[in-house]
Amino acid sequence: MGDISVLSGERSVSSLLGVVLMVAVVVIVGSTLTVFAFSFGDSVSSVAPTADIEFESRYFGDGVAKNDSVVVTHDGGDRLRRTQLEVVVGGTTVFNETDDSESNNASPSTDVKGLVVEIDGDQFNDLNKPPALSPAGTRDGPPGDSDGSDPGVVNEWEENVTAGQRLVVQERNAGQSVDVLQPCDRIRVIWRGDEETAIIDEGVVGPSTGCAG
Repeated sequence: MGDISVLSGERSVSSLLGVVLMVAVVVIVGSTLTVFAFSFGDSVSSVAPTADIEFESRYFGDGVAKNDSVVVTHDGGDRLRRTQLEVVVGGTTVFNETDDSESNNASPSTDVKGLVVEIDGDQFNDLNKPPALSPAGTRDGPPGDSDGSDPGVVNEWEENVTAGQRLVVQERNAGQSVDVLQPCDRIRVIWRGDEETAIIDEGVVGPSTGCAG
């Protein structure tokens, strides 16, 4: 009987040790997978997205010096975070939702997310603003009125920019404004990550006929 009790005890201890070892293995494997998943997620988020961007130029050659316009449309591909995007025409930044954006320093009622409406720092808006985001009394006015409200300007880039969303960059038709959009200028949509910068897409402003390269 004594031998039987000893054998039973040894089996119980062996079973318990087996369970403990199995639990330990499961915990270690689970922890490893969790760390791997987080690392993999970080690596994915740091990779530049890819998307097709359409650039449509309007009003060039109509005899009015400062009412040229470019419509920038997400035409398919990855979803883009608006806060990571910058639009540059020639050497001028016209869209940049950062603390340096002139439009982000405006009051909430006139804020245009990312659209840099004031280019040269003279406190005079150089680009037209969407009328819905302009002060009361200036909405639906023609280009050049008051702060440059224009019914043809849209700013439909939401926080996550997806296919179909568009952004209108239009010069303000006023003597004091800057003639921002020049024919043959390169226009680029730039993505800025934490450690990487990439050009999502680029095109040419105005009619491409006669443009070099």
